Amino acid sequence: MADPAPTTRRSGRTRKPNQKYSVDPFEGLDILSTDSEEEARAQEQDDSSEDGDFAIEKAANAAESPEADDLSMVEGSGASDRSGADTPVEHDGQMMSVDDPGKPGKAVRGTRRSRHFEKAKASLKLQGAHTRGVPDPSQYAQKDLTLNYTFGTGTEELLSLVRSRDKWARDPTLPTRTANEHGAGGMGHSFSHTEEKRTMEATVGWDWYYNNGGGDRLTKCQKIRHVGVEEGYAYLPHPAKSSQSLLMGPYGRQNLYSLEIGESFNFKDAWSSTYDLPNHSDGDQNSRKGRREGWILNLGGKIKCLDWMPNQEGSVQILAICTLVSALEASNGEPQPQGGPSKAPAFTPAPPTPACIQIWAFSTSTATGQEGSLDLTRNPKLQMVICTEWGDVRHLKWCPIPRNSREADGNGNEALGLLAGIWGDGRIKVLDLRISREWDSPTEYVKFDTPAFDVRPPKTLCTCLTWLSSSDIAVGCANGFVAIYSISHPPPENPPISPPDDDTPPCPSTPAPIPIPWFYHSLHATYVLTITSAYPSAPHLLITTSMDGYPRLTDIRAPTTDTVVGTRSRIGHAVLAWCDPISSAISADENDFLRLYPLRRFFSSLNVGRCEADVLSLAVGTAHPCVLAGAADGAVVATNPMRKVLNSKAVQAQQIWFRHEWTRVGGGMVRFVEGFKVESTKLAKSLLGDPRVRDGMVFATIYEKETGVTALAWNPNVICGGWAAAGMGSGLVRVEDLAL
Repeated sequence: MADPAPTTRRSGRTRKPNQKYSVDPFEGLDILSTDSEEEARAQEQDDSSEDGDFAIEKAANAAESPEADDLSMVEGSGASDRSGADTPVEHDGQMMSVDDPGKPGKAVRGTRRSRHFEKAKASLKLQGAHTRGVPDPSQYAQKDLTLNYTFGTGTEELLSLVRSRDKWARDPTLPTRTANEHGAGGMGHSFSHTEEKRTMEATVGWDWYYNNGGGDRLTKCQKIRHVGVEEGYAYLPHPAKSSQSLLMGPYGRQNLYSLEIGESFNFKDAWSSTYDLPNHSDGDQNSRKGRREGWILNLGGKIKCLDWMPNQEGSVQILAICTLVSALEASNGEPQPQGGPSKAPAFTPAPPTPACIQIWAFSTSTATGQEGSLDLTRNPKLQMVICTEWGDVRHLKWCPIPRNSREADGNGNEALGLLAGIWGDGRIKVLDLRISREWDSPTEYVKFDTPAFDVRPPKTLCTCLTWLSSSDIAVGCANGFVAIYSISHPPPENPPISPPDDDTPPCPSTPAPIPIPWFYHSLHATYVLTITSAYPSAPHLLITTSMDGYPRLTDIRAPTTDTVVGTRSRIGHAVLAWCDPISSAISADENDFLRLYPLRRFFSSLNVGRCEADVLSLAVGTAHPCVLAGAADGAVVATNPMRKVLNSKAVQAQQIWFRHEWTRVGGGMVRFVEGFKVESTKLAKSLLGDPRVRDGMVFATIYEKETGVTALAWNPNVICGGWAAAGMGSGLVRVEDLAL
């Protein structure tokens, strides 16, 4: 006799309607009735798209059915049988969709909280809500989908990515000087910056300067005069100690050296006694293995910023450096009044104190097999000192746009290029520099009374800048706005006069008309810390960071609608750089991680490196994708983020270039520790194994301000793309060729 059919277990609770404590004003109206909900649900189920990424939405729609209540999850119930057609089930450790047994589906967690979350998300979809257009990265794991959602589906974007991968993905931390037989490695332009684009920018892009009178107008506005050595010497830093003691050499066998202010030191001498290879000639490439070759400069003050000059393919490379003038030097040795300034210094123009920008020249080697490396037979030379009285130099940036030399550049001194900066008075200024290229010529001291371009938005200060083209400059402001100025067009005939601000020093002359920005929008709620553009692939996209902790990506063509914020950091960081080969921006967070923000997935970040202290400076190569990060503990970390972007499960390698340590012993002494090996780093945010954890507490070390690495820069010229410059708080600048 057959066993009787099992009875279905049912709830013994009395079904009562939920008590209502509010009055529904739409009760009785035919709005979002059951019939309309059923029609909307039926329309979604008839959709022919069966993409696995949207399986969660289908499961949520099924869970929203009136029959899928708490009892429908009971085993053996009829409701469970009816809803099983749309619910993914587990099979052999992998989630499979019942609709398509051969197609993997998405797991829906069985917890009550997740079911309610999916039900609420499906309800929002019925009400007309939509997502950002890109699924959550945690909801897909296929590599093809990852590449499409990160870099796009266009042929041009994918080809650029594939070519960049084939060329630079093999470099773990530092770039290589030349490519191998397969074309991997070496220096080169970004594949999105084609030769056609570079030629167009170098010729037509500068017609406003040469053919339309832009260069003549800038020259007329700029008032300069040459001063003597004694007068120019007053603008240079004058610390209490005229020399700097430093320890260099192999670890455990370091020697003590002394470096005067304004002098250079070839630290090859500190390593030659230990790594001497007499069997190799000086021109042999193998003779450089195991050695350290480069220069160290002593400028006498904290290095605020430095930048290599682009468009230099000759035998000389130019580096612009500016130092921070101390309050005692700015007051000519007079003590400061007690109580400090009455207004916030970050939002108030600084008094007109003297400052300078030093232009240093480095010679390039022409020996066979060492083309593009540092020439150690010629000491670096101070070519020019730019003297100003506009306060400290806060920011400095050469125009990075390609530029072909023309006949007008050879009139008198040779043209260097356009140098933009922000001074302590809160104004952005552009200098049109010309210099003598004779190596034996004496140092020029040039006093700038009036720059070629000078502007400041009313009622605020300029805080950061970036070049968008040869004539357009984007400026971040202290009030959260971003302004874009064009220096190619003169001010209008009847422009508005700059309103007198309470914090603006009185001007004896009649106030001149100010240029009008063609873009002025509020992108942040407070102080903009740094700004950069996605040049050269997408110069119309701006990436900014501010004190609110949010990095923001904005399209200047539609700044109100086309904008997105990234992962928030509890501390606002003033480090930001753009890496064009992987179409991503790189910044830092409060946990000392290097965060990468892909252009098409800016809302989520990816950790690609880690320092042991706060990140103070950041540099991304132009001729390669390698990254340098300087920290407050004096360490400079080098890494290549390309592997991690292509495969999130790849082991990320990083290497310490050097570690700079400063101590107060003997009035101030510096030690360089180097020779670190390549290591794999843990990028998880777990504190397990973190050396800063003691007895369950996380401790932070406070370092001397002179120890930190405050400025970093890669050489943008392809022939010398492996050159890197690092400025320290102790006033030292290290220049070394890191190409392998």
